[in-house]
Parts: sequence; C-alpha cells; structure tokens
Amino acid sequence: MRVFASIGSWLPLLKDFLPSLVVLEEKAVELYHFSLLEKPVSSYRSQDVVIGIAKGGKTFQGLHDHLMAQGFQRKTNKWKSSPHSQAYFRGDIGTLRFVCPQIKPNQKPTAQGLCAIPDRRVSLLLENPYAVNVSYLGQNYEVWIPQAGRFILGKGLGLSTGRGLDTERIYESSQSLLLILDLLVSNEELQEEVINDFYEIRPPGLVREFVENLKQNGPGSVIWDSTQKLYLERYPECKIVDLTRWYWKFIPYVTRALDEARAES
Repeated sequence: MRVFASIGSWLPLLKDFLPSLVVLEEKAVELYHFSLLEKPVSSYRSQDVVIGIAKGGKTFQGLHDHLMAQGFQRKTNKWKSSPHSQAYFRGDIGTLRFVCPQIKPNQKPTAQGLCAIPDRRVSLLLENPYAVNVSYLGQNYEVWIPQAGRFILGKGLGLSTGRGLDTERIYESSQSLLLILDLLVSNEELQEEVINDFYEIRPPGLVREFVENLKQNGPGSVIWDSTQKLYLERYPECKIVDLTRWYWKFIPYVTRALDEARAES
C-alpha cells in the first residue's frame, strides 16, 4: 500500500538506519490511519519526530555523526519529564527526538554518542513492531511502528491522575488521550486489534492500570474536557455525544475482554 504522511520528508535522511528505528507519537498515529485503517488523516501540526531505539549512546554513534553531518544541531529540550536531555534540530525540517528503554531507576539521558531519553514505557513499544510501506518522492521505505495495542497502552499508562494537576501535566496527558481518541473513537476494527494485542501483554496488570487511568480521566475530568476540545477542533464533524458514547462503551468492552482472558487462563 502506498502511504503519504508527514514523516515522508524525514525518510531520506534516516534511510540507512530505518531497520533499527520505531516511529512513535503523532507520526505513528498518521501511519496507523494509512496502514491499518486505510483512511486519510490530516497531519498533526507538530514537525517534531519521536523515534524509539533500543539504546542510545556510543552504540549508535554512527547515527549521531550522520545527523551532525546533515546539518542537525543538538538542542536542549524543555520537557518537564526530562529537562536536561537533548534532541536534534534543523531549521528547515524540525526536531528529532530519540527515546530508549529505561533499565534502571534515575537513569540519565545519554550524553555521548546518540542522544536518547530513557523512558520506562519504551521497551513495551519496541516489542514486536511491524513494518509499514511508505512512499515518498518515488521511493519506497519500510518504516517500523509499534503494535497498535502497545501504542494505545503506552499512551494510557502516561495519563496523570489525582487532583491538583499543574498546567503542564494536564497538557501532556491531554495530548496522550487525544492520540487514543484519534485512533479508536471512529474505528471499531482497530479496537478489536488493540484488544487482541492486550491479551499478549505481560504483566496483565499493565492493562488493568490502563483501564483505571481511563476511568479517572473520563467525561467531566479536567483532562477529558481539555482533550475533548482538542479532538473537536481536529474533527469538527464529530459531536460531544459521540465521544462520551464511545467512552462508556469502550471501558466495559476492555474490562469484559480482560475477564474472559482471566477465565480462560
């Protein structure tokens, strides 16, 4: 299948390293729409690209050197979750950020070789990814994205809960919930694939944590209200009732699937 998405302009720059890279965040959502749903989707506004990689540092020194030779510069990020890490920036194309599995507590971003930010959810996303064929300027590229269920799970596990959330945490959680809604609200076939992926995730307590996070960020919560506004701006043909109807069907759908899986085991 031919795919046209905003990740395309990055692919010639990353061509020789694509087998080791897994596309995450907004660019992955675009590719899910094209590859799994076979539907067009408007590109997200962000030029930023987030890439999952097995590890940073000297192991991928060659990728770091390649980016520097292509005119990228190191850029210190301002994300609250990792305020001292660095990304790669080039004015004409945007920011490229690498994340890698966190294997020990308080693990710091890699400072030598390839700059990468450790994240405890990345190992989940990198397990058993699948390839999408992307066409750009007459060339075909094989691009890896996470299993849909693992991607959805990772976004849900990242939702903040509790009271007294600051503006930044509300914004970050709203962006995560937006990606979940973008993929699932209008796509029942993808929901089934997500549930099938959930069956394989270990430990299964991660899926239960995902459900609890959704319960605490449902209609009426500050994060839901913020996300709902973003979603309706992106899909103005959608109605508020469509979102709330999806939510009250999806929660028991996942819970029932978990109960059935537990009974079978």
